[in-house]
Amino acid sequence: MKKITITLFSLLFSLCLMAQAPQKISYQAVVRDANGQLITNSTVGMRISIIKDDPDGPAEYVETHTPTTNANGLATLEIGEGTAVSGTFFFIEWRSGSHYVKTETDPNGGTNYTISGTSQLLSVPYALYSNIAGVSTAWTLVGDNIASVPEGNVGIGTGAFIPESKLQVEANDAIRIYGTQGSFNHGGTIHFGDGNIVYLQEFEDDNLKLKANKTWVDSDVWVGPDPFTLNTGVDASKFEVKGNQVAVRGQVSVPSDNVNWNRGVAGFVEGGFGTNWGVYGAANNGINCVGVYGFGSTTVGATGVHGFGQGDFSRGVYGEANGALALAGSFNGNVNYTGELMGPSDAKLKKEVMALDGALEKVLQLQPKTYFFKTDEFTDLNLPTGAQMGFIAQEVQDIFPGVVHETAHVAHSKPGEETELRTTEYISINYLSFIPVLTKAIQEQQEEVESLKRENETLKARMERLEAMVEGLRK
Repeated sequence: MKKITITLFSLLFSLCLMAQAPQKISYQAVVRDANGQLITNSTVGMRISIIKDDPDGPAEYVETHTPTTNANGLATLEIGEGTAVSGTFFFIEWRSGSHYVKTETDPNGGTNYTISGTSQLLSVPYALYSNIAGVSTAWTLVGDNIASVPEGNVGIGTGAFIPESKLQVEANDAIRIYGTQGSFNHGGTIHFGDGNIVYLQEFEDDNLKLKANKTWVDSDVWVGPDPFTLNTGVDASKFEVKGNQVAVRGQVSVPSDNVNWNRGVAGFVEGGFGTNWGVYGAANNGINCVGVYGFGSTTVGATGVHGFGQGDFSRGVYGEANGALALAGSFNGNVNYTGELMGPSDAKLKKEVMALDGALEKVLQLQPKTYFFKTDEFTDLNLPTGAQMGFIAQEVQDIFPGVVHETAHVAHSKPGEETELRTTEYISINYLSFIPVLTKAIQEQQEEVESLKRENETLKARMERLEAMVEGLRK
């Protein structure tokens, strides 16, 4: 690149505060070509670089201009108001180190810079930024923006106390952010980092959105109406939510690659002693109280609640009930299982053990029936369709009162339905209790069969003797 000395007429630095004009450096230079001839009345392309410490080092700030020289070859421009290429003019730290202005010129008005020159900035900028001229540099107005580059911290409402952070605000209503979106001026946003990945935003009136790739919370978290009583002691939760209708809802949008095992809510407990719950739900008072609600809806394989137990004494799903008409598990529809259905039968759990007698006589009183359920009348019960076989509970109650129980089905409202209490009371039969009854009835019937067989053998022997006597008389 060809170099010549550029005659510097003036280099003026203006620092403007508050309502004054933006800070800038007034720059004038006579431009000559490589042969020393003035370039007059022409548009030239100029690239201005601010370099710190080393005149041959990297630029701290770069901008471009296209001024027009006058009849004397004089080009006039304002450094700081050109087209920025890199860096920010406002954030140049003038108070430390040496600074140089490098000019590169294209006499044809383009960006093919063939003329260059470098000049050192001497005392004027430093005097201004070090308060030699009596001007504070704490806050500066740049266009419609006010900014500061303090070396220390900034305190608002801290009184005589030195702020501990870069920005420290102390007040009852310390910080309030308004946006300009919608009729309620919502949309205020706080960004973290240099991108748009992590931010807090009032995305609609009175609703807050937190966006981040990952979020870690190393503390107890409570979400719900204020105030509400927090659980403490053994019932204390790391994350506790209380809501008016739905406290916690998990939803998974199945991705395009159709990943298996999509979970709306997943709970996992590892280690510890005592009772550990991956997901625990409790419902008290109100109507249609449900601790954990699962709803599966799809064409194939929908599961509302899925439980998985692995290892000794593991339970995929555990239910517990106490009180009248309480059920540890209630299923509104068919139940399917592929393993074993077990109940407590250990002798150590039982007392007042007595033999069961008279079973056959009672079984003979039972009246098996075929029937259809009233599915159109009792729609909440999800009763089976088609022809059924069984007993009428009221008839069984007179014979085996211990296997008949009063129960009730409470219809739980699905999301979007009106909340109301729909309870259907009815009598149910514990059909499994018939197993020992039928077993004993078969045993009693077998005893009668064996007795009849013995009596038949006796009669057969007597008949044979009588036939022998008759045959003897005939001879």
